[in-house]
Amino acid sequence: MPEETSSQIILDTYLGRSFIMDRFATQIQKKGFVNRILIIGQTGVGKSSVVNLLADEKKANVSDAAVGCTFSFDSYHVMHNDQPYELIDTIGLNEGSKGKVIQKEALKKLITFIKQNKRGFNCVLFVIKKGRVDDAFEKNHYLFYKTLLQEKIPAILFVGHCEQDEPMSAWYLQEENVNFLHPYHFSQVVCSTALEGGRFAEQIKPLREETRTNLWKAIVDKMLDKPIPVEADLNMIKRLWNGVCDYFGFTWKFVTDQFKSFLEYLRL
Repeated sequence: MPEETSSQIILDTYLGRSFIMDRFATQIQKKGFVNRILIIGQTGVGKSSVVNLLADEKKANVSDAAVGCTFSFDSYHVMHNDQPYELIDTIGLNEGSKGKVIQKEALKKLITFIKQNKRGFNCVLFVIKKGRVDDAFEKNHYLFYKTLLQEKIPAILFVGHCEQDEPMSAWYLQEENVNFLHPYHFSQVVCSTALEGGRFAEQIKPLREETRTNLWKAIVDKMLDKPIPVEADLNMIKRLWNGVCDYFGFTWKFVTDQFKSFLEYLRL
C-alpha cells in the first residue's frame, strides 16, 4: 500500500484533525480505512440537510444562499448501525458562482481537494432539487464521476423537495425523467425530502425518517466494501481544470506541458 494511504498515516490524519472517535480509530487500526461517501451538489440544493439527515443530528449549517466557493469541502463523521462513516460535502461547480470565481483560487481549491482526498471513496451521492437539472449538475457529473473517479465507484442520486409528492418517488416515475437520467447510470435514485425545521417540521418528521431509512439503505447496499483511492496524474488534473475553464469561461486553459510549469509557478 502506498505510504500516503497506509493505516498509520490515515490514523494520524484523523488524530490531527481532532475529531476522531473510538470507533473510527478502531476501524482504521483493524481495516486500514474508514468508509467515505462523497456528496456533490450546488449550494442551496439541500446537501447540508442531507448530511444532518444521515447523521440524525445537526452537523452542517443549512443555508439557502445561491453562491458558494467552488471546490470547497467539509468532512463530517457519523455512525450508522454501529459503523463509522466519513461524509465529504463538496460544492463542485456552482451555477450561482459564475462571474464570481477567481481563477487562481479555484485551481488551488481543486488541487487541495484532490490532495486531501487521495484515500478515495466508497460511493458518491449527487444531490439535486426536484425540477430542472442545470448545466452545473451535468458538468459536475462529468468532472467528478467520469474524469476524477473514472466511474469506478457507485453513484447514487438524491432528489430532494419531494415531500408533497405521493408517493415521494413520483418524480422518478415520470418517463421523461427516467429517460433523462438513463445516460448517467446511477446505481439508485432516491426521491425524498431532507427538509428540517420550519412551521411544518412535525408534519414532515415521518417523511424525514422514511428518507433516512431509504437513503442509508441505498448507500449500504450500493457502496463498495472499501474506498477506491483517487489516482489523479497531471494529465487528469489538466483535463479537470480545462473542464472548469470551459464552464466558467476562464482564460487559463492548457493544452500543452506548460500546465506543469504553471502549477509549479503557483506552488501547487
